[in-house]
Amino acid sequence: MTGRVIIITGANSGIGFEAAKKLCEAGNDVILACRDEVKGKAAVENILKENPNALATYLQLDLADMASIRKFVEDFHALGKKLNVLVNNAGLFLKGDDRVRQFTKDNFELTMGTNHLGPFLLTHLLLEDLKKTGKETGDSRILMVSSSLHDVNERMNRGSSVLDLDNFFLDKEGTYSGQQAYKNSKVAMVMSTYSLAQQLEGTGVSVTCMNPGFIPTTDLSRHASSVARFMLRYLMAPMFKLAKITRTVDHGSKMIVDLSISEKYQGVSGKYFDDFEEKESSEESRDEDLQKRLYELSARYCCLDGYEALTAPAPPPPEEKPVKS
Repeated sequence: MTGRVIIITGANSGIGFEAAKKLCEAGNDVILACRDEVKGKAAVENILKENPNALATYLQLDLADMASIRKFVEDFHALGKKLNVLVNNAGLFLKGDDRVRQFTKDNFELTMGTNHLGPFLLTHLLLEDLKKTGKETGDSRILMVSSSLHDVNERMNRGSSVLDLDNFFLDKEGTYSGQQAYKNSKVAMVMSTYSLAQQLEGTGVSVTCMNPGFIPTTDLSRHASSVARFMLRYLMAPMFKLAKITRTVDHGSKMIVDLSISEKYQGVSGKYFDDFEEKESSEESRDEDLQKRLYELSARYCCLDGYEALTAPAPPPPEEKPVKS
């Protein structure tokens, strides 16, 4: 189906950009929601260069800033457009063995704030738009782009633990690592998929989640060290490719396109997809009690109506580096 209005976060590079380009080629009106204005506008220009008739628009969005998310929604509403599909694609992965936490403008641990709480707030601020379209057409969609690393038993998660809501921002001593933070944020996305799908039954809005696979050529690891990025892209990636572990940007972007607009997935909700097939997500992610408690905690941190607002504690002062004698 063409002619849909689709928001894709993190659409200036990687699978987000390729998906935006493909969706424009199919005749859809695509909003590229990106943090970096220069890169976002350049992405739109690149799409228009190949397809002058494309309906592609850039809007600024920083998922690590609640005020920016609310401003984005205001800017979108000012366009006067309906909304058919929201693709929560943007994300970050800090250096896996990093032991020093970073924070969003709202004092959330950076990875959880960007990968889960930001999309959580964005989705809820746009729910009425999606419900309206769902009522009119019977088909509006929310797509969460998660990762196989949401599973604590995934081999790259060796040493990681299950999500502890009493240590949501990993502030307990010795519990933080970039790997643990990423894993927690991605399992939170999967659990939010199930919670939302249940809440939105009968509204015409479906919610699905996908694992695009390990794609070493994306910008996901932009916060890692230059040495780590070099090793990932030029040393580890070729080995993983031979072992058939990696996926391509084209593969991941096609999954986004299919789940966003294919009639095959109309009405499909509360499902997790991997390699274009419905799969069972991790045991942890299917814990219904944990899903409910995570949803309430997230709603409180995002100050949603009907929930008692919860403020994240201020970050500790940065550690002073020892002076060399």
